[in-house]
Amino acid sequence: MSEDQSISSAGSPARRFVASIRLGTPADAGAIAALHAESWRSAYRGLVPDDDLGEGLDAERLEFWHKRFATPDAERRVAFLAMSDHLLVGFACVLADADPGHGPLLDNLHVKPGWRGHGIGALLLHKARDWSRSIAPGQPMHLWVLEGNAPARRFYRNQGGVEVERRSEDRGGMTIAVWRCTWRE
Repeated sequence: MSEDQSISSAGSPARRFVASIRLGTPADAGAIAALHAESWRSAYRGLVPDDDLGEGLDAERLEFWHKRFATPDAERRVAFLAMSDHLLVGFACVLADADPGHGPLLDNLHVKPGWRGHGIGALLLHKARDWSRSIAPGQPMHLWVLEGNAPARRFYRNQGGVEVERRSEDRGGMTIAVWRCTWRE
C-alpha cells in the first residue's frame, strides 16, 4: 500500500513535502524502534520515570519491534509508516485483538520531533481508523494516552476522540495516569 499525500507545513506555508504512507515490514523494525525511542524521550520527559527513558530504551524498543513483527496472525495487526523520501517521519500501529471488549487498539502513533504539526499524525490516524473499520466493523478504535501529555490529548480530541476511562498506576516513584480515548464510526 502506498499513497502520496501532500501536507503543508503549519509553521512555514512555503515549505511542502510529500508523505508516502506504506505498510511496515520486519525490515523496518530498527527505524521504527529508533523513532519510537526518540518520540518517547521528546514527549514523555517528566511524565514517566527517567529510568524508562534512559540508556536501555533503544535496545528495549528494538527488541519490542522485532517481537511484534515476529508474532503470528500478522493480518490482525498493521503498522503504517509515513515516509518523506527515505526518512521515517511517523508511524502508527493497530492491534485488532489486544482488548476485544473495546475494539482495535491504536497501540502506537508517533511523529518524529520536528515533523509534528504538519498533518502527519492526522494522516496516520485516518489510516488506522480505516483499517480498524475494515477489520472490526461496528467496533470503536481506542488508545491509551498519558494524562500529562496535553499536546497528544488535544490532538486526539481535535480528531474526534473522546476520553472515556481513566486509570493510574505507581511506577518508579511516580503516579502515571492514562486516559482511554475512543473513536466511534
